[in-house]
Amino acid sequence: MRINRLQLEQFRSYRKLDWELPEASIHLLLGRNGVGKTNILEAIGVLSEGGSFLGRDEEELVTWGEHYYRVRAQMISDAQEENVLEAVSERSPRTRRAFFVRDVRASAKEFFGILPTVIFLPQDLDLFTGPPAYRRRLLDRALQQVTSQYRLSLETYQKTLKQRAALLRHIAQGTGRREDLMLWNAILAKEGATITLRRLELLEVLQCTLSEELHRLGEAWDQPAFQYERTSKARTEPEIEEEILRELARIEDRDILLQATSTGPHRDDWGIRVSDRDLPSFASRGQQRTAVLALLFLLGSYLELQRGEKPVILLDDVFSELDTNHQEALLSAFGDHQVFITATHSPETLQEASVWQVEQGMVRFSPAAAISNRA
Repeated sequence: MRINRLQLEQFRSYRKLDWELPEASIHLLLGRNGVGKTNILEAIGVLSEGGSFLGRDEEELVTWGEHYYRVRAQMISDAQEENVLEAVSERSPRTRRAFFVRDVRASAKEFFGILPTVIFLPQDLDLFTGPPAYRRRLLDRALQQVTSQYRLSLETYQKTLKQRAALLRHIAQGTGRREDLMLWNAILAKEGATITLRRLELLEVLQCTLSEELHRLGEAWDQPAFQYERTSKARTEPEIEEEILRELARIEDRDILLQATSTGPHRDDWGIRVSDRDLPSFASRGQQRTAVLALLFLLGSYLELQRGEKPVILLDDVFSELDTNHQEALLSAFGDHQVFITATHSPETLQEASVWQVEQGMVRFSPAAAISNRA
């Protein structure tokens, strides 16, 4: 998949942007910090995932003082089929969103996942030492682009968590009934089983070529393996659902005391183990970054296999954190993809990129920078 035109209206720092892209595979967005480079990647992310990959609320995406935003992209598939995606979000007179495919209104289910993306943020470099939420989000982001059912299950699960937390508070205060927990427990168990099983299946697919990818990047570890950490042990959806139900009942008193749900896929974690040791316990910072890059490549291959389309690669200010070898490996792995890279200065490894200068609310081709790259 390749984007050949991106239009923004009242999105973040861009009151109006109409950006036509040449056929080049790599697009380097240069500019000082705070001028809006990441906003462009975030807009592409909205068309892919339906929201900000930075977790911003919808109202934060609207240009200050305005009441709506519009993001529109013309693109062409790997099979040379043209498509147009558009997302509109309104704050006033009431909050609402609308999605369009080829200028025809579409449901969220029809819209999400048409434009596959792999997103790499600076904080991802510390993936294995960061909070578990980062690692869960990485899996969820890929799975939501593959199946709309996963997105629905995740949304339902998250809403139910909030509703159950509210009931737990009422019970703790003496204004709620314990027996009412059964309804929310049943929903959490059903959707939680779907989420857990899909995450397990994804890691099993990635496991098939994990060792090979790490070796290609220079790390010949002995039998590296993904490990998913969860309360349940079952491997079928009905059995996982039953295990979650039993665990929710077992810890009911604790949840009432905490006024929060303390078990389930929202508490799960995963990592890489080598010879029965967790990766952060022995790997240097450079080795951990190698593992992150390997994972990034594996996710790109997974999305291409599942969707039949090469994902668009969004790299936000990560080249400054990678050495030359890792930069070259990244470009080599995604050489036949469309890649957007943000940076404050031009990396030496980007010899064939289309270079764009980003200033507040503007993106312009920078031939001088492009010539400098090729020199």
